[in-house]
Amino acid sequence: MARTRNLVALAAAAAAIALTVSLGNWQLRRADEKLALQAAWDRAEQAAPLPVAGGDLAAVAARLPLRVQLRGRFLFDHELWLDNRQMDGQAGLMLVTPLRLADGAVVLVNRGFARRDPRDRARLPEVARPQGEVSVEGLAVAQAARLLQLGENAPAGGGPAVWQNLDYEAFERASGLAVARWVVQQTGAADDGLMRNWPRLAAGVDKHHGYALQWFSLAALVAALTVFFGLRAWRRQPPREPIR
Repeated sequence: MARTRNLVALAAAAAAIALTVSLGNWQLRRADEKLALQAAWDRAEQAAPLPVAGGDLAAVAARLPLRVQLRGRFLFDHELWLDNRQMDGQAGLMLVTPLRLADGAVVLVNRGFARRDPRDRARLPEVARPQGEVSVEGLAVAQAARLLQLGENAPAGGGPAVWQNLDYEAFERASGLAVARWVVQQTGAADDGLMRNWPRLAAGVDKHHGYALQWFSLAALVAALTVFFGLRAWRRQPPREPIR
């Protein structure tokens, strides 16, 4: 009976060690993925901007992230705010505005961040809206940063839309516009009331390394306890009687 209990305890300890080591390795892989993605973003940001027209949308989608330059007119009637965002430790919203290119294609532009009025959450920030043809430079990325969905996206119409996350299909249904399946994270001078201090993707690498250390430490603790209690159980075993 005691032998069976010891075997079960040993199997449980081995499973716990395997699980914690696996979780530690997963955290290290997540850190490596973020570093690799950040390196790709850094290369794209340092490259010369690529002029993009409507016929280039699919080619851009295949090369993300990519620094691009667009010329067109903002469609402010269809802009939307992304809620519950942060930048430089401040709470606020991101402003996404569709840009119609000269050939009619439409690309969504994340124009930047604006602080929320802490006294009136229903009051949207005041920002400049440049009229006429504009030139926009920025980093074309697959999607605006997504957050845990706290509620349904507010429908467009009857005032500016405030959404939790950007969804291309939902935006097309609400606006009637066909848009590229990527968004431009605008860079350059921020004289329109918006902030563009975009966070680095690799900012959470230290957190992943810390979690990995915790999992590996837990695996080492389980191993040490297994050895300790295993030796104690072995020493407590009654001596075997000699065979006569």
